[in-house]
Amino acid sequence: MRNPFIYGGLVFGDHFADRQTELSELAMEMRNMGKVFLISPRRIGKTCVLKNLQENLKGDDALTAYIDLFKAPTLRHFAELYAKAVVEAVEGKLERMVKAIPRIFPGLRPKLDPNPDGTVSFSVEYIAREKEVFQILTEVLEYPEKASIKKKKQFVIIIDEFSDITKYNGEDVEKAIRAVVQSHQRVGYIFSGSKRSVIRDMVKDKRRAFYRMGRIMELTPIPRDLFATFIESWFMKGGYKLNDGAVDLILEKGRDIPYNIQRIAHNIWEEARDSKLIGKALVDKAIWVIINQESMNYEALWDGISQKQRELLIALAKDDPDGIFSRDFIDRWRLGVSSIQASLKALENRGILDREKQGKYRFDDEFFRLWIVKGS
Repeated sequence: MRNPFIYGGLVFGDHFADRQTELSELAMEMRNMGKVFLISPRRIGKTCVLKNLQENLKGDDALTAYIDLFKAPTLRHFAELYAKAVVEAVEGKLERMVKAIPRIFPGLRPKLDPNPDGTVSFSVEYIAREKEVFQILTEVLEYPEKASIKKKKQFVIIIDEFSDITKYNGEDVEKAIRAVVQSHQRVGYIFSGSKRSVIRDMVKDKRRAFYRMGRIMELTPIPRDLFATFIESWFMKGGYKLNDGAVDLILEKGRDIPYNIQRIAHNIWEEARDSKLIGKALVDKAIWVIINQESMNYEALWDGISQKQRELLIALAKDDPDGIFSRDFIDRWRLGVSSIQASLKALENRGILDREKQGKYRFDDEFFRLWIVKGS
């Protein structure tokens, strides 16, 4: 039997750990043409949720398009990716997509690139003048509503890593998107992002274009009892025997983060292929195997940060303060307020730390935290 615990990629079907509540809630919002701002820390499984939702909506005969802003460094690239996604959703077949692009968007053209396996990759290329990018983007943004009316089908647009919209320098882009989106009656929208503060500011700040344009929904860790059932059922299918407390330890060590838990379970499956016995010692061993696998990456990451940032990471790795600026925490680790502020900003920007509610911070990579604890 193949290892059922998949990490670092998209997961569907039985390999997708329980998210039925979130999928049902998002589907309901989209059926009502809602606008949802989905917030999720990294490694929680946001993209898997969105991709599974997309498949479910397709099964309900809805048109769906997924755009990842992380892959669009400029507005021109954003227009290209958006156009490709919506035309693929509507036309489906390659020949029809190639004909549709220049007909619908005169400032864009189809591009076909051969693959080593003999297939062809379809993409969209911007050919208009650079100063026309806002006009082209507006045309692309307006298309889903027109297509929905023509096809007599609901259209759902999912824009992932939407917090990256700020990289396009200025509020004009946000205003342009809102001007189009708020007029749509037949299109549902999900704007998702992993930068909690950025998304919240978009929706809560009266000065921003997306102020109160939709509801905020936060993707939280999967309840432990549901995740425990998921883990136990797969190990049982594989003929493994779990000692008391083994699953609880997997969840605890993984800090309830789906990526961490799936990776730990994946390594345990491989380590116990012969014995089929899983106890607490094997859980710990699997974790240290992961840390050793990543040690070169962690060393490079450690070498690339300042001494003050290292000191703060060591303190946070070994401590769990109620307040990072509390006098007790600062005195215990001999840190300065100004250096903490500067280090936090740098570490958050680099994606090493993630700011949670009530001002608490967590490591984006729990295995990196354990690596720090081991070496300090």
